[in-house]
Amino acid sequence: MAGPQQYTTSIGTPVAAAKDTLAALREATAGHHARIECLVGLGGPFGRGHYGRVLQGFGAFLHGWEPAVARALPRPMLPWFARGRRAFLVDQDLAALGLPVVGPQLAVVPALADRAEALGSLYVMEGSALGGQLIAASLRHRLGIDADNGGAYFNGCGSGTAARWREYRGLVQEHLDDDARARARAVDAAVRTFEALIATFETLLDERAAA
Repeated sequence: MAGPQQYTTSIGTPVAAAKDTLAALREATAGHHARIECLVGLGGPFGRGHYGRVLQGFGAFLHGWEPAVARALPRPMLPWFARGRRAFLVDQDLAALGLPVVGPQLAVVPALADRAEALGSLYVMEGSALGGQLIAASLRHRLGIDADNGGAYFNGCGSGTAARWREYRGLVQEHLDDDARARARAVDAAVRTFEALIATFETLLDERAAA
């Protein structure tokens, strides 16, 4: 079986001269963030069918992306990363909804070479966990879906989500804020991760909507 595609195109995104890496990440990816939110379409009315396709897209991406991040991170960071892995939650949700898992070979996954690139890529998915709390509330209200019957992925760490984001911010500040080259690689990796997600969803949502 073929492995996930490796998304390697470098954007060459300019990085602010200031030491605030999170500000640079936020500025460089603002347009991509808006595009993926529009593409996924969970900010407004949606049905179970669309929700299931979105879950399949995240599952395909995460099953390729999580191993890529684990390979790029240094060993001391792996326990922290392992506590936040969520691909298994997507599998759990799909099983609860009676839907098949989509393999990572259908996803586009960014190539990550080192700690800086892994931390930049993590900005995308750790940030999505924050937004996932709003989606989890919408799932309960609109579809009656919670963490026990198909909403575990977006529920994520639940009340611990904000604390995990603070931990991520601490890692970024420790390892990137004082290293301009590492900061630039992190920003580039974040942009490529958003582009990989967009490419994955453009393919999978179109395919499953037509099926």
